[in-house]
Amino acid sequence: MRKKWTTLLFPLLFVLVFSVIAACANTPSEPVEENPSAGKEPASPSEPANQQPEENPDNNGSDKTSAENDTVDNPDNDPLDEQPVSEPAGPANPSLKFTYPDAVRGIYVTGNSAGGSRFDTLVQLVKSSDLNAMVIDIKDDWGNVTYIPEGTPYVDAGKPLIKDPESVLKTLSENNIYPIARIVVFKDTVLAKKRPDLSYISSNGALWTNGRGEAFVNPFLKEVWDYNIGIAKEAAKLGFQEIQFDYVRFPEGFERRDESLTYSLGSYENQTPTRFVKLEAEYKEKMEAYQKQFAQLSQKRDKAKAIYDEAVSQLNAAKANNQSNTEDANVHNNTPSGNQSAETESNKDQNELEAIEQKIKEAKVAWDKTEEDLKNLEKSKPKEPNFSNKERLVQLRVDAVTDFVAYAKRELEPLGVKVSVDIFGYTATLPAGAPGIGQDFVRISDQVDVISSMIYPSHWTSYFGIAKPDKEPYRLVQEYAKVEKEKLSQLSDPPISRPWIQDFTASWLGQGNYISYGKREVEAQIRALNEAGIKEFLIWNAGNNYTENVDYTPLQP
Repeated sequence: MRKKWTTLLFPLLFVLVFSVIAACANTPSEPVEENPSAGKEPASPSEPANQQPEENPDNNGSDKTSAENDTVDNPDNDPLDEQPVSEPAGPANPSLKFTYPDAVRGIYVTGNSAGGSRFDTLVQLVKSSDLNAMVIDIKDDWGNVTYIPEGTPYVDAGKPLIKDPESVLKTLSENNIYPIARIVVFKDTVLAKKRPDLSYISSNGALWTNGRGEAFVNPFLKEVWDYNIGIAKEAAKLGFQEIQFDYVRFPEGFERRDESLTYSLGSYENQTPTRFVKLEAEYKEKMEAYQKQFAQLSQKRDKAKAIYDEAVSQLNAAKANNQSNTEDANVHNNTPSGNQSAETESNKDQNELEAIEQKIKEAKVAWDKTEEDLKNLEKSKPKEPNFSNKERLVQLRVDAVTDFVAYAKRELEPLGVKVSVDIFGYTATLPAGAPGIGQDFVRISDQVDVISSMIYPSHWTSYFGIAKPDKEPYRLVQEYAKVEKEKLSQLSDPPISRPWIQDFTASWLGQGNYISYGKREVEAQIRALNEAGIKEFLIWNAGNNYTENVDYTPLQP
C-alpha cells in the first residue's frame, strides 16, 4: 500500500514543484524606483536643458536607465515595421468618466510617482485644492514607455514604473482628475540605440549624443512619427483624454553641428520648404509692384525731362530770334516812333523769355524730383530671399516638426483625444521662432488644441528688460503673455494657451541671481497669467515636490 502511495505521490510532487518554479520565472521582479528625470526643456536656448532633479524619497538615488545598457538589435525584426492602426474613439475601459475642467490647472507627475507611493499624496493634493489635472509620463525623457504595453509593438521599450496603469486611470476618474499623457518624442535614447539609422551618426561613426549622454531620433523620418503616435494611441486606449507631446524638435544647437552629422532627410530630400514657397510668392508680388512703380516713375521722369528739353530749345530759339530782331531794329528804326515800337517789341520778347525760363525751372524741379524718387525707390528694391541650401535645410526642419504635429493630430482625432505640444517660450518672442531646431510658434500652434509654452522664470536670460527674471516671476510672465497674445491673434482659430510655470528653486543660477520659490512666487505667476486672460496652466517640479497651501485661483474671491 505504501509503495502504491509513493508511486502516486512522486508525480504529483513533481508537477507541483515545476508549476511553482515556472510561476516564479514568469513574475517580473519589483523594480527599484529611479530618480525622476528633470526632463523639461528651458525657455531659453542659452540655459541648461534640464532643471536639477529634486530629492525623491521614493527612489534609491539611481539615475541610470535601461537605455544606457541597450544594444542595437536586428532592424529586420524591429516593431517599427508594423504600422499603428487607428482604434475606435473612447477609452478601453467604459467605466472611466472624465469631463474637461472649467480650466485645466495641472501638475507634472513622473512615471515613478504615478506608479509609486507618492501617487496617493499627489491625488490628495489635487483633491484638496483648485488643481484638477495631472500630466503623467507615458514615454519619458530617455524613451522608456513607463508601463509594459503588453501585446503591442512597443513592449520592448516598456519599463514597469507604472505597474497598473488601468488602476491609475481609475483613481483619476473616481477623483475627477483630468489625465494628460506626456510623450517625449524626438529625444529618445532607447530608440536611437536600438535603431541608429533613425538617429544621427557622428563623424567618427558613433551614435551622436549630447553633453548629458542623451540621443535624439530624426524628425525627418515618418517611421519615427508613427512609432510615437502608436504609443500615443495606446495611451488614448488606456483612457487618457489628452496627449501632450514634448521635445518636438531637433537637438539644441543643431544648426551648428548638422553638417558634421550623418542623417537621412527621408521624404524631404527633394522637397522645397514651405517657407521658400511663401517667400518666393511674396518676392514675386513685391517685385511686380516695384517694377510697376519704377515704370510709372520712369515715365514721369522722362516726361519731365522732355518738357525741360523742349523748354530749353524754346528758350534758345527765342534768344536767337530776339537777337536778330534787336539787330534789325538798330538798322531800321532810327525815328522816335520807331524806337518806341522797338522798345515794345523788346519788352514783349523779354516777357516771353521769362515765361520760358519759368517753364524750364518748373520742368527741372519735376525732373529732379522724379530722379530722387527713383533713387529712393531703388533703395527699397525687394531683396531676393536667401534660398541657399543651408537655409533650405533649416526651413525643412520647421516643415518636418510642423508636419509631425499636424499628422499626429489627424491620426489621434478618431480616438477623441486632445493634442497639445510643449514648446520653448522664447519661440513666441522671435519673428520666425527657432528654425534651427524646427520650432515655429505660430505654425505649431495652428495645428494643436493646446499650446504649452515653457516659461519658467529661471530659464530665461535677461529678457523683456528684466535683468534677473528668476527674481521677478510676476513681471516675466506678464511680459511673456503680451507677446504670446499677439502671436496667437494671427490665427483664425487659436489653441488654448496653457503655459508651464515654475515651482522649484533655481539655486544653480548662483547667489544674487535667484530667489527661493514658494507659495508667493507660484501665485505671482498664476496671477500674471489670469490677469492676461490665460486661465490654464501646468506646474513643473522635477521631483513632484509641490508647494503646499498655494491658491491656484488667486483672482477668484
